[in-house]
Amino acid sequence: MLDYINRYLFEEEIDELNINTYKYEAALQDIEKPFYEILGQKYPPAPNEQLLTSSKSDLSSISSSTSTSSNNNMLAESLPVMEYCRGIEEGMKFLPNINKLVANFKENIVSADPSEVKYENSARFKLAEKDDLGMMFPSRSKKYTSDRDLDILEGRNSKISMIDSEEPIRDDVYDEVLLDHGDHRLKGEIWSLRETLQLEASSGVPKEIQGGHHELYTLLIRCSEAVAIYDQQRALELLNKIRMQSSPKGNGIQRLASVLADALEARLAGVGSEYFRRLTAELVKSPDIYFLKGHHLLIRAAPFTRVYHCFSNRNILNVARNASKVHVIDLGIHFGFQWPSLIQALSKIEGGPPKLRITLVERPQPGFRPAKRIEAVGQRLKEYARSFNVPFECKGIASQLESIRIEELNINDNEVVVVNSIFRLREVSDETFAIDSPRDRVLKLIRQIKPQIFIQAESNRSYSSFFLTRFRQVLSTHAVFYDLLDSTIPRRDKERQMPENVHFVPDIINSVACEGADLTYKPETLKQWQRRNLRAGFQQLPVDLDIVKECKNLVRGGYDNRYFIEEDDNWLLQGWKGRVLHGVTAWKPKLEEGC
Repeated sequence: MLDYINRYLFEEEIDELNINTYKYEAALQDIEKPFYEILGQKYPPAPNEQLLTSSKSDLSSISSSTSTSSNNNMLAESLPVMEYCRGIEEGMKFLPNINKLVANFKENIVSADPSEVKYENSARFKLAEKDDLGMMFPSRSKKYTSDRDLDILEGRNSKISMIDSEEPIRDDVYDEVLLDHGDHRLKGEIWSLRETLQLEASSGVPKEIQGGHHELYTLLIRCSEAVAIYDQQRALELLNKIRMQSSPKGNGIQRLASVLADALEARLAGVGSEYFRRLTAELVKSPDIYFLKGHHLLIRAAPFTRVYHCFSNRNILNVARNASKVHVIDLGIHFGFQWPSLIQALSKIEGGPPKLRITLVERPQPGFRPAKRIEAVGQRLKEYARSFNVPFECKGIASQLESIRIEELNINDNEVVVVNSIFRLREVSDETFAIDSPRDRVLKLIRQIKPQIFIQAESNRSYSSFFLTRFRQVLSTHAVFYDLLDSTIPRRDKERQMPENVHFVPDIINSVACEGADLTYKPETLKQWQRRNLRAGFQQLPVDLDIVKECKNLVRGGYDNRYFIEEDDNWLLQGWKGRVLHGVTAWKPKLEEGC
């Protein structure tokens, strides 16, 4: 039957189709007739059989015109199916074969079949092999050949998903990075990194790739315009020029151009969403130690993360000093890197630490263990709490933020509740014209929790829903970030690409290569968040001046003097070269009238 259906739908020669139709119908009748006889029923004749068993005289009386009409009717009935199948076949010729799509995440390169488009400076998406740090990175030897390769990346292959099962919950490397060892020690690491950068500059970094910033900017803008109108020939010509002047190991703009070229190429090929999905699947699969090393490099190069952790933890300590129980609800755990230092600080409270409850909320991972990373983080925090003698309880929730119900959080009346969200609300979808958007639903949930304090950190940027405008915004924003890293981390540092791959590449690929419902990064400016939160029933708390002083001391502790930190309109702002990049603030729900 399957062979019959297949041939009926896909046969191109109509005459042969009709002959085969009668052949398979006869074979089907031979199979069905015995069952009718067992049931004592007469097998119903098929329409074609009735025609063939008619009397010879009736057949001979049929005119040639009637015969022609019958054949034409048969053709007419078959043609819609045939045209549909041919249309699919022809349409598929113009689409890239997704099985040929290969993801080279280490070098930030995306493309379809390499035989179709060739660039002098581009490599193709390759299947991953491990680098020195255990991160799954692409090689140049094997392509994805089926969806099974993607399944492996997403952790659906049970043999692959257990590769990192022996990763330590806690060891000296974690303690070195996550615990507070005093400012003097970290200052030494910061200065060591800066000295390495100065030595690299004095020795001369080879510049194999020529081309000024302005020229690359112009090429990128023109290429985005060609992609927007699907001028394939023009876009490919410009991509070729961009590839010639960009490099994933070059200076800041060259690295950024390399990633943007990948995103533009994926959008042009119509595989942007698939490319983004594969990149994020690969990141999810990576061991925690990869992110820990990237985190360690970033806190030595830039003060941003340290300031946000300091602001958040100091506010939590302020509300926890006179409490017996503290419940922290972490909306987006970021591997839990913030909490070991908080546990360490709680252990030093005079009179003994309060009981600490942490609810870890994170998006479910693909595969059979959606809460795998949450469980690992919970075990690690439990070990830190045990070592510092802090009473501890942890619960994990693998869910999208907008899908959480207040009952899942188990709020108790006798505990101080804190909600913490560091750069995660921007990943909640925002249906701008909806009365009850997912982003507003999350804020409504936080208000229902009635926390003593709600700590929120966000980036200060906004992306348009129109592609060309959005591309320019992405280019402008990330040019600052890549310049920042290029000014603070040596290009030869083998860990340089870690913060790029984790913090910047997914945002760029999603914002440029994807469209519509697949756009998951929808940041808002700090002013937009301020208005949204006020409408949702929150009041903004003044920034604690002691916390501001402590955070400013962190920024002045050896970091590049082009970083700045200041307080404005109840936000603690951070930036680079005069441009505000991020902000962190604290909120609490407004009291209802009459309360």
